[in-house]
Amino acid sequence: MNTGLIALLVLAGLPWAPMSEAERKATVARLSRDEIAEAMRSTPPALLLGLSAQAIAAMGPYQYVMVKQERIRGTLQGEQTIRTTIQEAPNAIRLEYLKGPSSGRKLIYNSTVKKGEFRVREPGFLSIVGRLWIPLTSDLAKNDSNHTVAEAGLGSLVRRLQADQQRAGAALGVEHEGWNAEGHFCALYILPNGGKGFDHAKTRVCTDPQAGVPMKIEGLDGAGALMERYAFSDLKPITPDKNTFDPETGL
Repeated sequence: MNTGLIALLVLAGLPWAPMSEAERKATVARLSRDEIAEAMRSTPPALLLGLSAQAIAAMGPYQYVMVKQERIRGTLQGEQTIRTTIQEAPNAIRLEYLKGPSSGRKLIYNSTVKKGEFRVREPGFLSIVGRLWIPLTSDLAKNDSNHTVAEAGLGSLVRRLQADQQRAGAALGVEHEGWNAEGHFCALYILPNGGKGFDHAKTRVCTDPQAGVPMKIEGLDGAGALMERYAFSDLKPITPDKNTFDPETGL
């Protein structure tokens, strides 16, 4: 059995070779770049996303810096840089806007406090109104994103990708593009029927094999125009303090 096939079986997490997240990382660290690329090309997308879900669960609460850009009501918005802190279960989210049109904004969503609302503090002059509770699905909340605050986080992102792939089934097309400049392995997933019934016609997923999770996602329409982009950096597990996800004291 050649090394590339062994890498594929290990990365695919087949039943005969169960491994912890620490073992998965150690295995990837021993593989060459070419062996990792072979495994990424050969492993079914559903298995890769399953490994990503495992890696996310193993981290516990985590934080990253996200640069996002979305097309809203037909117009591509400017980039926003957001420090994002996530607790997957029970779901809690903290967003701190570092750069872009909403720079200075802070918000907290905590499903154990108010499942259908998040609390926000705006910067500058608007700070005089204090902290506001806003419904997740309000028009105000949709001004700079096509997704609700509760959808933030790598876990939610992976679940959306899994849902799309399950719906597409055997009609899902895959084009492996290889390594990008950041050392992530990219694949372009092509949804059936020109993306009808899906958020996008094509989705580019760039995965960090060592971390085991997508670090860049791009949604494209049928002509290849960008619909949304999310790029993640500085991913790390964190230990929240009592204020991190508290809408009363954390803002």
